[in-house]
Amino acid sequence: MAWGALIIATLLWSSSFIAAKFALQSFSPEHAVGIRLILAAAISLPWLLIWGRQHLRQMRATHWKWLLLMSLLEPCLYFLAEMNGLLYTSASAAGLVTSTLPIWIALGAWYWLGERVSRPVWGGLGLALGGGVVMTLMGHSSEDAPNPLLGNSLMLIATLMATGYVLIAKRLTDDLNSWLVTILQIWVGAVFFLPWLLLSPPNLEQASTVSLQAVAWLGLVVSIGAYGFYNLGISLVPAQIAGVAINLIPLFTIVMAYVLLGERLSVAESAGAMMILVGIIIAVWPSRPAENPNAS
Repeated sequence: MAWGALIIATLLWSSSFIAAKFALQSFSPEHAVGIRLILAAAISLPWLLIWGRQHLRQMRATHWKWLLLMSLLEPCLYFLAEMNGLLYTSASAAGLVTSTLPIWIALGAWYWLGERVSRPVWGGLGLALGGGVVMTLMGHSSEDAPNPLLGNSLMLIATLMATGYVLIAKRLTDDLNSWLVTILQIWVGAVFFLPWLLLSPPNLEQASTVSLQAVAWLGLVVSIGAYGFYNLGISLVPAQIAGVAINLIPLFTIVMAYVLLGERLSVAESAGAMMILVGIIIAVWPSRPAENPNAS
């Protein structure tokens, strides 16, 4: 059940990079994210009112503190960095940079959750980071990626925000319903981006059909489905194991970007991509991560 939920989540997250490219054809990053989260909040309201109230009674002041911090990291700051990054880099490169997330999670779990980190994880981190540097510095400008250096750097920042999100989500879902955590973070994000929509309303009439469809997919499917299934998965397994599932994102993203966007990686970018993938394999393949003895 846990792996099924994690695979569905990573498949949906991979599609988000493609959908974001289409959404950004008509909307600014802030508008695209704001509309996405408003839609997600609206569709989740019935669940919150009918079934969520019994779970809300379990919330304590400490839970609210961690929830607000988690939501600030993601979706708020994460989406700001991700969507602005996608203005300047390709969906394929964005997925590859994001694929370093399991290693960052492993390091964070070592520091914060007490999960042990093996030597291969350290070695894999170095190789994956080297690959990210190669992709960023050697990436060529194109219509899909006008400024790879800036775009990939923003994606790295987004990945670090996601690392904090995963670690806090693990802590919260040990105590709380995973769908409650998902929906509350969506509502926090919707409130965060609401000023952009009110102060500078997007022109929906001039937006292309494909952009509107992309934002609807992001809001109604990805925002709830991806986070909901991931939070469900991470509530059942250690943080490092949940992080391993992120390895599927670059594979799914590259295939989708090739089919739907016609993106191609340059030789140098392909070399950096291979370094990232090999680094991840080295980090997670030799041995199973030790579970946190305090994890439930």
